[in-house]
Amino acid sequence: MSSKIDYSGKVVIITGSSAGIGQAAAVLFAKYGASVTIHGRSEDGIKKTVDLILESGIPKERIHSVRGSVTEEKTLKALIDETVSKFGKIDVLINNVGIASKEGMVANPRSMENLDYVLDVNLKSIIHLTELAIPHLEKIKGNIINVSSVGSQKTSPTMPFYVIAKAALDHFARNYAAILAPQGIRINNLNPGATRTSFIARHGIPDAVVEKMTKDFKIPLGRWGTSEEMGEFLIFMASDKASYMTGQIINVDGGVLIDSPTIKFD
Repeated sequence: MSSKIDYSGKVVIITGSSAGIGQAAAVLFAKYGASVTIHGRSEDGIKKTVDLILESGIPKERIHSVRGSVTEEKTLKALIDETVSKFGKIDVLINNVGIASKEGMVANPRSMENLDYVLDVNLKSIIHLTELAIPHLEKIKGNIINVSSVGSQKTSPTMPFYVIAKAALDHFARNYAAILAPQGIRINNLNPGATRTSFIARHGIPDAVVEKMTKDFKIPLGRWGTSEEMGEFLIFMASDKASYMTGQIINVDGGVLIDSPTIKFD
């Protein structure tokens, strides 16, 4: 019989954990025994994540939070330095933070201002934070997971820079897996499909449009995923049960990528 995954004594950083997949993952990692550093820009969101962890019976000594934008170097340094200062090490880095477009740019998705911001958040901040974490991960052969998107393998006329950045994030994982393997550090990507989070609403898309998107979106399994389902995959991918996997892009999408138009021969 296989043993239960146990994160007791492990330290996990999860960016963008004030809502959605990051929030669900933070609660799960804490439930599985980890000390967690959570992060976000929203004070209310961070408080909500902390409250959810505390409600699960986890002592507050196992929670640290950092507030700020990942586009600011001081936030990235705080995530690493404060985690090491409080918990003594880093075992797992989950680069979950992501944005589809800059606030107010939904109507003008191909502006250069939007390009800079989307690349800064979805790619450059992740590379930077990873570089800051590597010396600490190397000491204990830790691992990294980036939360990408199945959009990296599709096109999006409405948010091209988002899916371009996610495609780059996938290739970042492959390249850094090759770079970091000799140090014993694994790096993989979790690529969710349509997942019910506040991500869409946060970009100012009305509920009625979201409902229409849900109906129009062809998902072979017939439903959107949940943040908790994605969190469970992160738990597995960061564990010793996945110790032989690196440089991989794991699509968890209800079958979105296998859906294709059917030719009728009648």
